[in-house]
Amino acid sequence: MNPMQSFFEYAQEFEKTYDDDDWSRLERFFAPDATYEVKNVAFACKLEGVPAILRGMKKSLDGFDRRMPKRELGVTDGPTETGDTITVGWTATYAPVGAPPFVLRGRSTARYRDGAIVELVDEYPDGMDAESVAWVRKHAPGASPAYT
Repeated sequence: MNPMQSFFEYAQEFEKTYDDDDWSRLERFFAPDATYEVKNVAFACKLEGVPAILRGMKKSLDGFDRRMPKRELGVTDGPTETGDTITVGWTATYAPVGAPPFVLRGRSTARYRDGAIVELVDEYPDGMDAESVAWVRKHAPGASPAYT
């Protein structure tokens, strides 16, 4: 399976995991020494190893996404495949009851080795952090997308 096919399968399985919280299904997509880095936001971090990556993702989803009654994902550009690397721009729109929707914008880059993700990076554009902090303070106090 090429990196593009693997990335799409990972994305589909991630959404199943979002629904049922079965994180074991995602283990096979990562190399044992994989890293996951979140950049350009206050909750930036770098997680090393599959257990830490999956634990961090679950914490972020539990602290933010799952607190919202509606979450809609979209692709804004790509995906593009360059050698062993996939890059895709995306949005996640959250629409809590009684509040204006919030559109989180980012870019994910996954680098593969031997058919598994060895490096996953989520990067947010300049200004996204301030925008998200202001929205959360006003419309979702207590919610936190932190991974650690």
